[in-house]
Amino acid sequence: MAPSAIDVHSGVANDGMDPIILSLRKTLTTESNPLAHRFRALFSLKHLACLDPPTEQTIPAIKAIAAGFSSPSALLKHELAYCLGQTRNAASVPYLRHVLSDLQEDTMCRHEAAEALGALGDLASLDLLERFRDAVEEPPEVRETCEIAAARIEWEHSSDRKREQLKQSDFASIDPAPPLPQASQKPAIEELQTTLLDTTLPLFQRYRAMFALRDLSSPPDLPTAVPA
Repeated sequence: MAPSAIDVHSGVANDGMDPIILSLRKTLTTESNPLAHRFRALFSLKHLACLDPPTEQTIPAIKAIAAGFSSPSALLKHELAYCLGQTRNAASVPYLRHVLSDLQEDTMCRHEAAEALGALGDLASLDLLERFRDAVEEPPEVRETCEIAAARIEWEHSSDRKREQLKQSDFASIDPAPPLPQASQKPAIEELQTTLLDTTLPLFQRYRAMFALRDLSSPPDLPTAVPA
């Protein structure tokens, strides 16, 4: 069941909550706290929400992160959505759908909620993402992000994903698009650049080229780093 606005924005239901989660949630949702302190609380909650395997703190941490959507700060809410998208947990999905579907919400937050749904690979969100992707009245930031997120979900559940031999990334984040696979030991940096700059290609394909270049440019002492 999708959460109501009350579920998303409520700061109640603290009975029996883990004291660590409760303290972090209070710091996150107190508007008088400096943003720097609230961000530290958020990323502490993200750590708990992303533990693998999940623990008894996982769902309370996700709910605590979602409680922050009551804030008027678009910057904070953008990061809330990002963190939920990194949890690999379906419990994050209803909150992100709520943010994306709220036409009164800041465009930056809706964009990040769409990207987070893609990061979660939530097949059930595909219809919602495609609807906003095709809605001409939507801001381009929302439409384009929904395009990338929908393509990522389709890739995640495709046979192509099983066939691709992707290099293990040094980055732990779930990115908006997986890197393009490299067919040989010698990375084709010029081809990746051509793909990245080709405005006739789907954004998802260009993103894949971008993240392939990102992986080839780190760490900075790699021989491919400067060209990438």
